[in-house]
Amino acid sequence: MKRVYKRQQEPELLKSYRLRHPDATWDKFRRRFTRGYRQVKQNIIEDQRGLCAYCEISIKMAEDYTEVDDFRVEHFFPKGATKDGGHNYHLDWRNLLGVCHGGSQRDVPDADWRFSEKKRDRSCDVPKGGKEITDRILNPLKLPGDRRLFRYTEHNGKMFVDEETCPKELQKKAKNTIRELNLNAPRLMRMRKAVIDKLSDEVAEALAAGQDLEETLAWLAESFLLPDHRNRSVPFFTVIRWYLGDAAERLIAVSGSKL
Repeated sequence: MKRVYKRQQEPELLKSYRLRHPDATWDKFRRRFTRGYRQVKQNIIEDQRGLCAYCEISIKMAEDYTEVDDFRVEHFFPKGATKDGGHNYHLDWRNLLGVCHGGSQRDVPDADWRFSEKKRDRSCDVPKGGKEITDRILNPLKLPGDRRLFRYTEHNGKMFVDEETCPKELQKKAKNTIRELNLNAPRLMRMRKAVIDKLSDEVAEALAAGQDLEETLAWLAESFLLPDHRNRSVPFFTVIRWYLGDAAERLIAVSGSKL
């Protein structure tokens, strides 16, 4: 999980709908105002630079009519928290995140890589569901961008809280987040290991060619952490950040800690 820098300005079509229908549900908005939903969806994907807000896999759109987008809108505070006459979490822009299907949808693109029949392989909002756990887990909108919270193991991609760099006041929530969102699902560990292996191969090839290690790490940080021309980030940003160490932290600091 990485920091999400969500635009402050609410999408105009969501705002106009919310003002006209302050008590409307998310399902009504999505089904009856498809143009507004498309705008919200696009804004979310742009703000998150194409990554799932929880596991950081890439949000992948359907490539033909037989597929569905590996994307859905997640309400961080559950929709069920909305009470009569109270705050409407259904249409709260700051409450809307973009996530993948957590391995639960067999018709997404690259289903062989992304889908799993096993329940223990489900992650993100699938195990979260509508449970009242928001006070126990991290909110991607409120993470410190200048601190690394997680570390990983090279041999299998398992995720842990980095107790050396994660602020102590966030460590319990960070551990809960890994557990509650099942961010060590075997499917995700396999994907993270593939990223680690690629970085390891890049470093080995550079060193074999006589290149300087520090220069190589700095080059990899720019290549893998900076968004591309479409403002999309490479999947598993925090894995790359951890692997590249100080080179990644220097680049993030130069960016104003807003990568």
